[in-house]
Amino acid sequence: MGAAGSPTFASGELVSLGIALGVGLLVGFERERQVDTVAGVRTFGLAGLGGGLAALLNPAGSTPWMLLAVALVAGIAGVAGGIATAGRARAQTEDPERDSQRDVGLTTAFALVCTVLLGGYAVMGDRMTAVVASGVLFLLLYIRDPLHAMIRRLGHEDVRAIATFVLVALVILPVLPDRAIDPLEAINPRAAWLLVVLVVSLSLAGYLAQAMLGPRAGLLATGLLGGLVSSTATTVGAARRAREEGGETAAAAMSLLACGVLPLRLVVLVGIASPMALARLWPWLAGVAAVTLLGGFVSLRAAVRGHAAVGTLPKPRNPTQLTSAIAFAGIYVLIRFVTKASLAWLGTGAFFAVAALSGVTDMDAIAMSSAREVFDGTLDASTAARATLLALAVNTAFKLFVAGWAGTRALFMRVLPALAVAASVAAVGVALA
Repeated sequence: MGAAGSPTFASGELVSLGIALGVGLLVGFERERQVDTVAGVRTFGLAGLGGGLAALLNPAGSTPWMLLAVALVAGIAGVAGGIATAGRARAQTEDPERDSQRDVGLTTAFALVCTVLLGGYAVMGDRMTAVVASGVLFLLLYIRDPLHAMIRRLGHEDVRAIATFVLVALVILPVLPDRAIDPLEAINPRAAWLLVVLVVSLSLAGYLAQAMLGPRAGLLATGLLGGLVSSTATTVGAARRAREEGGETAAAAMSLLACGVLPLRLVVLVGIASPMALARLWPWLAGVAAVTLLGGFVSLRAAVRGHAAVGTLPKPRNPTQLTSAIAFAGIYVLIRFVTKASLAWLGTGAFFAVAALSGVTDMDAIAMSSAREVFDGTLDASTAARATLLALAVNTAFKLFVAGWAGTRALFMRVLPALAVAASVAAVGVALA
């Protein structure tokens, strides 16, 4: 019986060692492509296999000291090899600037350590986890040049935006109390700030994408990414540029594309706040998005065909500024409190009035506030959907006004069909949702 079970056990060990070797070969394949590497496919293959063997020889249930020792040796060897390679290269060149920037192989050294540990984990732990982790390591090494290029394109303000987001999401959020602090139980600091983090993260994604694309961003990218940052700000910018430089067709394309992204953004925000509210709301949001995006693509096609162009829009305002985050948090908390109070004391009529006023400038706050009421059980999904659509109809009409007031009559006429239909879809939703 023991002899019969032995081959199965041995084959399992062979499979694990094979995966450990494969992990090393995969990472080594990527390192072999680099001209300044100190270890290639064979070295990494041996590192993965060595980690697997060290784990296999380690007594079951004990601390894997042998595996850790092999990983340490691999790391030291990688650093030593990198220093030696850099020294030889330095002796062969007379360019001091190039010498000061030469890589001493730290990336390869850490990759060797990771490969050894992944090879050991393929034997001691879950094989699939080891395979997935090796794939992530391969990709991280492979995207070195694009990653460096992306970071170099980020300016001081962009890095500041990321740093502020880290402060907002990872420093402030965890220390906020997770309980209601008002008599109406409308204000939960952590829940409110979590929604702020969500809104800021969506805006930050569009902001950084625009920053990295820079002047290369075409009409399509500018419009769609502008909708992630702020569709209202994009509409104002396009309208002012059309007034100053012309190009109403291009300005209409950017404005309509940004307005078309807004309902899709609301789908994400409402879906996270309350899936029940989203189930009632999403068909109407999809209809508004389809109409507006269709108008945007029609204008985009006309602009491309007619070689119409509009000057590059000003860089959008950093959406992660702490003052902006606090201001949005204040707006959201105020709307949440007023929503609670109106529902408790004045009825749904006052709540709809609050929704309409909120929609003039900010859709995120009223949409999430309504969805949270559904989640808390104080508002039915139909009423929440109707309030959100009312705010969206007002918001769309406001952008139509902005196009004519800040832009030109020609721009107003170009965005009128799509925005008028979109506002009508939202208005029908108010009646039927």
